[in-house]
Amino acid sequence: MGLRRGQEGAELSGWGKRQDRLVVRAVDVLSGVLSGTRAEPSRRVIASRALLAIEQWLFPMHEELVLAENADAAAQKATDEQWVDDAAVRQWVTEMLAEHASSYNEHHDVWEDDQEYVDRTDHPVWGLLELSPFSRRLRLLQGATAKTAVSLGSDLGVGAHQIGHWVTGRSRPGERDREALARILGVHPAWLHASRDEQPDVQLYRFQYCPCEQPSTTTRLGMGREEPSWYDSPAEQDAAVQWCDGCGQSWLKDSAGWLLPLPPGEEPTPSGARLSDVGHSVAHSSMSLDEVWPRALWQPSGGKKGHARTAYRIPDLLTQEPQVLPVRPAAAHVSVPEPVWEARAEDRVAANAEWCRMCRSLVGAPVTAVGGQWVLLHRSEPGRDLSTWTYPAEKDALHAGAHLAMTYLQLDDGPLDRVALDLFTGQAHTQVIARFLELHPETCQFEIAELVPKRADQF
Repeated sequence: MGLRRGQEGAELSGWGKRQDRLVVRAVDVLSGVLSGTRAEPSRRVIASRALLAIEQWLFPMHEELVLAENADAAAQKATDEQWVDDAAVRQWVTEMLAEHASSYNEHHDVWEDDQEYVDRTDHPVWGLLELSPFSRRLRLLQGATAKTAVSLGSDLGVGAHQIGHWVTGRSRPGERDREALARILGVHPAWLHASRDEQPDVQLYRFQYCPCEQPSTTTRLGMGREEPSWYDSPAEQDAAVQWCDGCGQSWLKDSAGWLLPLPPGEEPTPSGARLSDVGHSVAHSSMSLDEVWPRALWQPSGGKKGHARTAYRIPDLLTQEPQVLPVRPAAAHVSVPEPVWEARAEDRVAANAEWCRMCRSLVGAPVTAVGGQWVLLHRSEPGRDLSTWTYPAEKDALHAGAHLAMTYLQLDDGPLDRVALDLFTGQAHTQVIARFLELHPETCQFEIAELVPKRADQF
């Protein structure tokens, strides 16, 4: 569940440049993903992961489980107001870390004179949390291009101390220096324009599709049973992570349809052929938040293996003028009446037809012969192969999906199937048709796989 901790993590006094980079990156991820959004499950997961990345270095004597539980609890309690903008996100992180520092010192019985004591005011992490989006942006671009303050200052014609003032937020460059910085760092001048100084780089953490060089299909997989119950049902959790078959980046999708990069963790990695060329387990690769991230955007220059001091090729996204991302309304929450299920199939259909789109499609709908471009995919349980049926029209495929949902809502020889009930009462009615866009936007496919369970012996 946790992010991978480096070897230096065992050293209580081992705070240095690597930890500085990780905190700046984690805060940039948090602000880019969370600013101006609702506190919904996908963002809570990412908030927990990024917060955990900081806490693993800040509180090295805590056990992994304690760190993870603290980060999870903080993310679960966050409100929309705490994520309203960059300043609010940084304030939220500051308050969470200060609260956890107090409990950490008390739990391990350390005091101000002890080397292990985490000072809630003087520790370097608090200064990093105060950095504006501009200072973070400049630091991260400087690190990605592997330029020291001396070399960057030399290229710009200023002293290294001046670069230091800019990256620490003590001062900011003028218009001419900003243009020169953009040229030296290889980015479009608008990314460093003064009008963006307080704006987080949202565009680097929200995508319509994977921005890697070879975007292709995605492989869906669960987050792992060690994760907390972020989603409303096991089916949603199982289908949460989408791994890009091209670059191996893992993604979560928010309620408005944006793909959000999932920080490295320990969820199982897909073993399909499309991901085998990655060459190693994506979840346990060398990529972490102290390096440029997400992997879908950044590639080492000259084919070098990425590490802390490797120069990276500036992504094409940063060589163009930053765009204002369109506003995508989140899916509205609809209160769904309790379904009728303790009756014959035709009675259930009639009773639920007033509010259930699937049931309405069943009432008086003729069953057309199979065969056509509309594909209904069905899986009995995670890990099983998909069964496929094709239909000539969307309504016919929807009719079949509804029939599966109704038929297997209640098992004959066991308790009520919660996954099927979740589907029936609130998930598939609004999501079945939208799911095909998530899978194959260029085709007419849609999927109810992992949403409509069926016992293995009923194939």
